[in-house]
Amino acid sequence: MLKLIILPFIIFSVAVFVVLTQPATAAPPDKPARAISHIAQESGVTLTKQASAETIALGQVVSYTVTIRNEGTETINPTLTDEIPEGLVLQTRIPSTFGQTNLATATVGLVETDENSVFWSGSLAAGKEAVIIYSAIPPTTSSANQIFENVARLEFGGMTLEAGATISTEPPDLNIWRRFVNLLAITLVSFDSVLRNVGLPYAFGFAIILFTLLVRLATFPLNMQQIKSSKAMQELQPKMKELQTKYKNDKEKLAQEQMALYKEHGVNPIGGCLPMVVQMPIWFALYQSLLQLSQEGLLRQGFLWIPSLAGPVSDYSGGIGWLWPLPPSIGWVAALAYLVMPVLLVVSQLYMQQMMMPSNLDPDSPQASMNSVMKFMPLMFGYFALIVPSGLTLYWFTSNLLAIVQQYFTQSQVTSASNEAGTAIGSSAPVNPVPANPVVANSAAGNSASANSGDDQKSIKDGRSKRRKKSRRKR
Repeated sequence: MLKLIILPFIIFSVAVFVVLTQPATAAPPDKPARAISHIAQESGVTLTKQASAETIALGQVVSYTVTIRNEGTETINPTLTDEIPEGLVLQTRIPSTFGQTNLATATVGLVETDENSVFWSGSLAAGKEAVIIYSAIPPTTSSANQIFENVARLEFGGMTLEAGATISTEPPDLNIWRRFVNLLAITLVSFDSVLRNVGLPYAFGFAIILFTLLVRLATFPLNMQQIKSSKAMQELQPKMKELQTKYKNDKEKLAQEQMALYKEHGVNPIGGCLPMVVQMPIWFALYQSLLQLSQEGLLRQGFLWIPSLAGPVSDYSGGIGWLWPLPPSIGWVAALAYLVMPVLLVVSQLYMQQMMMPSNLDPDSPQASMNSVMKFMPLMFGYFALIVPSGLTLYWFTSNLLAIVQQYFTQSQVTSASNEAGTAIGSSAPVNPVPANPVVANSAAGNSASANSGDDQKSIKDGRSKRRKKSRRKR
C-alpha cells in the first residue's frame, strides 16, 4: 500500500522535473541595453515616469505613474505608448464581455490596453497635465534577479519624448505549500509555452488537459486498486449479508467478522477512497495555482467556447455574484458560455458514479449509506464549478472522462479475469459425464446392477422406517 502511495508522486515529480528543465517564461537580459532617464522635456512639455518600487518580489505588483505636463502656451494632442517588456505582465481583470478590461486609469484622455501594451491619447491645454497609472507584475513562475526597464514614449507635433523606469526582481518568500502551488503553475506555463511554440490553438486549455493526463497516469496504480476494491466489495455482498443476518444483535461481533472476511479475501474497505485522498492536495494546489496565474495575467486565454480560463471567478471572493441575481452581471452570452462546463461536469460525475457503484448492495449496509451520500457529490462539484476558474473545471471534467474510460476497460479486464479464474476452479476437478442412454455390456451385468440397485433402495426405505419409529417413541 505504501508503494501505491509513493509511486504516483515519484512519477509526477520526474515528469515535472523534465518539464522544468526549460524556463517557464522568457527572461529579459540581466542588464538593460540602454539607460533612459525617468524625466524628459521638450518644447514646454514634460514627461515623467516613476515606479512604485525599485526592487519587487516575484508575484508582487509594481505600479507605474506617468505624468504629462503641458507648460507651453498652446494646446497639444499627444499620444503615449508604453510596451511592457517581456517578463512583466500588465494587470487585467475579468470583464463583462469576452475581452479583458485593463486596470489603467487616466485623469485626462482615454487609456486602453492591447496585449501587453498601454496606449493613451488626449488633449492637453496650456498649463494642464494628465496622470496615467497602470500596474504590472513579474509572475511568480518567472526567474528572479532580473532587471526590467520600462519605457514610455510620448509623441506630439512631430516630436518624441521617452521616459523610463527600471526595477529589479527578487525571489518570493514562499512556504512549502506555496512552493508546491507555484510548481504546478510553472508546469502549466511550461506546457503552454511548448504547445504555443508548435502552433497549437487554445494552448493553455490543452496544457491543462495534458497536465490532467499526467496526473491520471501518475495515479494509475491507485485507480486500479480502487476499481479492484470496488469489484471485490461487490462480490462479497452476499457473504456480508449473511453475516449481518447472523450477527444482527451483536454489532461488535459483526464488525470483527466483517474485518476477518475482508482480510481473508484481501479486500481493503477504504481502498476505493484512496485515489481521491491522494489527489485532494493536487486539486487544492491546482485551484490556487490557477488563481495565481489569473491574478498574474497569465491565464487570459479562452478555450473553445469558454471566454477565459480565468473566469468567471478569478479570486477567492468572487462567489456566484457573476450569475445571480439575474440578469448575469457579465451578460447572457458570456454566462451561458461559462455554464456549459459545470453542466458537463455534473453529467460526467453522475455517469462515473453509476459505473462505480455496485447495484446489489444491501440497503442496510454501511456501503449503501455511503453511496447514498455520494449521490449528492455531483451537485456539489457542479456548485464548485460555478465559483472557481474554468481552468479547474476543465481539469475536473477531463479527469472524469479519463476515469470513465479507465473504469470501462479495467472493469472489463477484472471481470474477464474473474470469470477465467472461476472456470479454472470449476474445471480443476473434472467429473466423468454419464451417457444419456447407457449401453449395458451384457445381461448379467445388467441384472447384477438392477439387483444391487434394488437392494440399495430397500436399505434406504428400512432406514427411513426405523427413524420414524424412534421419533414416535420419543414423542
